[in-house]
Amino acid sequence: MPPPPPLVGTAAITENLLKRRWSANILRYLANGISDPADITRHEPMLTPAVMTERLRAMLRFDLVARFPRPLPSKVVEFRLTLRGKRILRMIELIERLDQFDQRQTVESADFEEYLGIDPAPPSGRSPQAKSSSIRKPSKASQSLATTARLRAAIPN
Repeated sequence: MPPPPPLVGTAAITENLLKRRWSANILRYLANGISDPADITRHEPMLTPAVMTERLRAMLRFDLVARFPRPLPSKVVEFRLTLRGKRILRMIELIERLDQFDQRQTVESADFEEYLGIDPAPPSGRSPQAKSSSIRKPSKASQSLATTARLRAAIPN
C-alpha cells in the first residue's frame, strides 16, 4: 500500500473546489444531512454519477469527507463532512457572502464586517488609535489587508 499523499493546504483545496462545478453544492448537501450520493444526484438532475464519484474521491483525498458503509446487506456508502470539510464549507460560504456584498456595493466598510459576521473591534490587546486631523485616511489597499486579517481571524482553525 503506497503512503498517503501529503496534506494539501486549505487555500489550495478551496481553490481546487471552487474551480470544479458541483463541489460546493455537494458539500452543502452533506452538511444538510443528505449523505447518500444517489440522493444528491436525484436532487441535482444535471449532476451525473460519474462526476459525483470524481468529486467525492477528490474530497476523500483532501480529507473533507469520510466514508461510512451501511451495514450489510446494503451496498450503499454514505459520506459525511469531516471537521476540515466543515471549515472549507465555511470559507466557501464567506466567499459567497463577499460576492453578494460586492454586488450590492452600497454598504459602508463598517457594515461590510457586520455583513460577513466579523467582529469589527480591534484584536484583543490593541487599543484603537485616537483620531486626529493630522492622520490621513487609510488607503483602500490597507483597508483590504485589514479586512483580510479579520476574515482569517474569524475562520476557526
